[in-house]
Amino acid sequence: MAGIQAFHSVPPEILIEIFALCTTSSDPLAPLHLASVSLLWRQIVQSSPRIWQHIYLDDRCSIASSHAQAALWTRQSFPLTFDVHIDISQSSDLVLSLLSPLLPVMDRWRHFTMTGKREESVDMSGSMPHAIDPLVVAIQDPDQLIDDGIPLLTFTSAPSTWLTMNVWVAELPKAISLMPLRFTSVIISEQSLWIYTQPRSVLNFLSACPQLEAFFFTGWHHDDERLSTPLPVVRLPMLQTLHLRTTCGQRSFLSSIDAPRLTELYLTQLNVDSFHFPPSGAPEDGDSDDEARDYSRSPWSDRATGMGLRRLLQRSNPPLRVLDMDWSDMRTKDFRFCFDRLGALEQFFIVASDMSDRVISLLRPYVAPGGREVRVCLPRLRRLELANCNELSGAAVLDTLGARVAVTDRLPAWEANTLSEVMITDCDGFKAHHASLLRKELGDRLSLAQD
Repeated sequence: MAGIQAFHSVPPEILIEIFALCTTSSDPLAPLHLASVSLLWRQIVQSSPRIWQHIYLDDRCSIASSHAQAALWTRQSFPLTFDVHIDISQSSDLVLSLLSPLLPVMDRWRHFTMTGKREESVDMSGSMPHAIDPLVVAIQDPDQLIDDGIPLLTFTSAPSTWLTMNVWVAELPKAISLMPLRFTSVIISEQSLWIYTQPRSVLNFLSACPQLEAFFFTGWHHDDERLSTPLPVVRLPMLQTLHLRTTCGQRSFLSSIDAPRLTELYLTQLNVDSFHFPPSGAPEDGDSDDEARDYSRSPWSDRATGMGLRRLLQRSNPPLRVLDMDWSDMRTKDFRFCFDRLGALEQFFIVASDMSDRVISLLRPYVAPGGREVRVCLPRLRRLELANCNELSGAAVLDTLGARVAVTDRLPAWEANTLSEVMITDCDGFKAHHASLLRKELGDRLSLAQD
């Protein structure tokens, strides 16, 4: 008792210095323990931001308690900077979950330290940028990382005012374990042949990213999950760019994202025919076989891509301006469905497609039913690239594009755009004499592989 009374006679300024020194010890909850000693000490601790400048988070505690601790310390330390220390002795998968409540206030970070399964120590003061974008997530066993001499850093900076956040996980954290993430760009890649990430976990993770503007997913070709329950629909109101690469889950992704502002869609290396594409549940419009019966070397992935794109367009009606299909394909009926609904599309690139003359002819002018008005689908189309589309005949390409520009070159700009660039590369049916005749119609707007 005498010791406590003696402390009461110490000036508050000295007590603050002593207490601040105590918070640098191994006790992560030192401020709370000091505040519990007496009313005077509680008043000093609660009114002194310096005592709250060291935040220690441990993966052995529950995520809920860690988030509450982080919120209390950031509030009590305001407006001062603070140090962040996390211990991941149990699981490297929890790095993002532990740090998520602290990311919005990175401009106040003074020093970042990680111990446990990975060791890091970074000075965050001085010229280190504090704005974070993008988030890069590598899906692999984080305990078996080989850095090849390159340090694995959670935060890396380029010559700019932005930081990149890098995390390595065996399993994506669930949205319930995260505070809302403010990243505008997220890049997820599967880097292990033995860890399969299904669309459900990706969609759940994306639900924690309400400000997302660009999402890039690169995976491995492995069976999509069999759906015992419907996939969640994730609303991403700010998403403008979506890139899916090397995955069999394109139907699940495209069918489950609500992106009313999407302007650019890139579908890359989705054509496969050796993996399982399970049904999505109840049959949907378009699930029947393609009535055109056109040839396809990848009928299952064509169907998955087309059905996913149908759902995306029906749900979100996005103002797509760019559709890039690189080794990705659809059935004829899906091309027809999509072309009828892509009124804002300006650029269409397709590589290694089995699209038939029926598909290219959809771009030809037509007379509107019940009238004399001549119309074109994809009325805003300016750039068209066809590469390795070997089922197309040169005659169909020549006829369609020649007839199209004959109409669109005369239309006013407010009504439709005309083709300003056409590139045709390695399409077996498009011969030299087709190119010569089409150049008479397009002039310098036509580019060929040999140009």
